[in-house]
Amino acid sequence: MLCIVLLCVFAYSGYKIISTILGYKQAEKAYDEVANQYATVVASPTPVPVESDKPEGDGIDPEVSPLHIDFDGLRAQSTDYVAWIYCPNTKINYPVAYTDDNFYYLDHIPGEIQNANGTIFIDCRNASDFSDQNTCIYGHNMNDGSMFATLRNYRDESFYPEHPVMYLSTPDFNYRLDLIAGFITEPTSFAYAMNFDSPEQFMGHIQLIKDLSTFKTDVEVNETDHIVTLSTCTYERDDGRYVVVAKLTRIH
Repeated sequence: MLCIVLLCVFAYSGYKIISTILGYKQAEKAYDEVANQYATVVASPTPVPVESDKPEGDGIDPEVSPLHIDFDGLRAQSTDYVAWIYCPNTKINYPVAYTDDNFYYLDHIPGEIQNANGTIFIDCRNASDFSDQNTCIYGHNMNDGSMFATLRNYRDESFYPEHPVMYLSTPDFNYRLDLIAGFITEPTSFAYAMNFDSPEQFMGHIQLIKDLSTFKTDVEVNETDHIVTLSTCTYERDDGRYVVVAKLTRIH
């Protein structure tokens, strides 16, 4: 009987491992197809100081987005797609979805396929056009390094200098995400506040996240700026989250 039980456990474990690997490959294929059809990255820019006004590295101007997204084609696949997010030299290169709940895209990928990788998505309590003072975007921390797993690398302060910016495109505008902080928190944290009662409250929020950050930056934020909070799971504490916060800077 013990041998039978152990054999069943072994078989089930093998099934789960194979299912997980197949799920990763299914999601990778789906996102590669979407990226190949609708997203063009003009280069992989060498990170440059965000305060610089000169092209550096391989000549990428930080005031010009490297992303060219065919939103007409992308939104023909799903009207839920409202943006694209890209972090140079990482796996983050994904469409961003928005719908009326925060559950569907936890386990669905392009093509309305159920898959544990899910889709990067904006909190349904936000506006989809990044008009809130803080827009929250969620993505899973997958073991194969996909989705928002890269965010946890910012726990090591040495990762930031090589990846100080991300890029975000919408049907209307292109943005640079100038990173200002990253820290471990809870899912009900102050970090997910979306609007603020006063400029003083917003600036207090900025100071607090900078004080908690695992890396330091010289990016300045003023009371009229908008920020984006990128969130994924982390495992240093029960039900933990690691968030990376960026100033939303409109570019060409």
